[in-house]
Amino acid sequence: MDVRAADLLWAVHQAVSPAEGYDPVLRAVATALAGAVQCDRVTVFTYSERRAGLVPRADIGSPANVTARFADRVYPLGVFPRLRSVDEGLGYVMARSDVSAAEQAALDDVGVSGLCVVPLRVHGRFEGLLACGMHDGRVFSTAQVAAIREVAGPIAFLVGSARIESVGARIAERRTWLAKWSADVLAATNLLEVNALLGSASRDLFGVTGAGLLFLEGDALVGYSRGDDGTRVPVIRIPMQAVSASVDAVNTQRLVVVNEYATSRYAHVALSQQFRPAAAMAAPLVDDQGVVGVLVVNDFEEPHSFSPMDQDDAVILATIATAAVRKLTLVDALTTASHAKSEFLASLSHELRTPLNIIVGYAQLLAEETFGPVTAEQGESLERILRTASDQLGLINDLLDLARIEQGKLRCEPEPIRIAALVPWLEEMMVPLLRDRPVRFETQVAMDAVVSADPERLRQILVNLLGNAAKFTNQGCVRLLACLEQDRVVITVEDTGTGIDPELSARMLEPFVHGEG
Repeated sequence: MDVRAADLLWAVHQAVSPAEGYDPVLRAVATALAGAVQCDRVTVFTYSERRAGLVPRADIGSPANVTARFADRVYPLGVFPRLRSVDEGLGYVMARSDVSAAEQAALDDVGVSGLCVVPLRVHGRFEGLLACGMHDGRVFSTAQVAAIREVAGPIAFLVGSARIESVGARIAERRTWLAKWSADVLAATNLLEVNALLGSASRDLFGVTGAGLLFLEGDALVGYSRGDDGTRVPVIRIPMQAVSASVDAVNTQRLVVVNEYATSRYAHVALSQQFRPAAAMAAPLVDDQGVVGVLVVNDFEEPHSFSPMDQDDAVILATIATAAVRKLTLVDALTTASHAKSEFLASLSHELRTPLNIIVGYAQLLAEETFGPVTAEQGESLERILRTASDQLGLINDLLDLARIEQGKLRCEPEPIRIAALVPWLEEMMVPLLRDRPVRFETQVAMDAVVSADPERLRQILVNLLGNAAKFTNQGCVRLLACLEQDRVVITVEDTGTGIDPELSARMLEPFVHGEG
């Protein structure tokens, strides 16, 4: 490397060292080149595989009218003159004095009198181009061109390293964002919320204009929106026989990417006449149980919208969405079953309570000798009938209360209750529950422990807690404690059983959750 090239590379190195990020590195390269080569302008073009062309990413010295026309455009390699020189890694030099009329017009279009274009290649990968320009009749000397060409390889390495670091940072940022988003979508309470979260996620993640879910229902894909009453309203229906990227994604169970929608096989079908994006992705919602739908991401502005990273993230979004949809579908099924169970219990309780009330009524009349005297043995039998019927009525009332609780119709009528007054009845209840086991029932109840509660509901709570403690205690004791703490009564049930699994303690009040004995 000659002295001029070494000085040029040192200038680039000094400029790039403090730069952080892809675009700052490119701008530092352009600035250093313009100063060290002593040219009037430098533009760094990077190659975009997604957009299949060169994109101007950094520019120094170009007039405002030029940047306004070219800054946001994508240039296929074919638009650059002398393409063969670029492909061969040599680049080319142009001056107004020794070019064809067409090339002279190209120089005039960008406002330069001399142009030096050098490809940036490293390890066989095409990173982009350096385009250096001269104004006011100036042209590049042989020494300047040689120096630019000699440093092109190291600059390509710097540009490639910055690109890789930038991609790595974007991947890490996107994966972190996806992890947080997945927690939100899995916590969604309905399918409309999942759809809204997916739409906002796709717009933020891919920079697109639209996204949503289509659900597989019979022989069609159906899309929904929220109606005025908050319910799901169907707004689009695509038959499974239609020519559609969404249908293909479902049938193949693979991601379908259409980056040039206008030239694809989907562009001229009837559905596309009213709904034609510039680019689209369709990611199936599929698991080992089959397909539930498809995530559709559309960009109505950019025909080269979706990169390989976007495609990977779309698959991740679809996987998370599948889990969320499956969960909500299961919860809906369980909720429906729970409602059906509640209605059944309410109906059954009424049906059983009527004949039992009749049995109790007649047994009471017999015990009261309304129909004539009864013997002592008959009296004992009637007492057993009344006790058994009363117990059965209690169970039926408990079932009816359960149905009322789940329907939000349970009424409570609080009144003062002294806890100590319940102890004898509770002790009698615990005797059969603890029979044949070395478990004792102990109470430590303050006489001044008085609560305001519905008597029947308090009894149910204590029966459930003590019964559960007795069920899971094989030896030791079950203990009931009640004490007055300031203006409240604290009631505690303790046992020496196995206890609750710590993993279930946070979820033990959720429906359909229970531990193992």
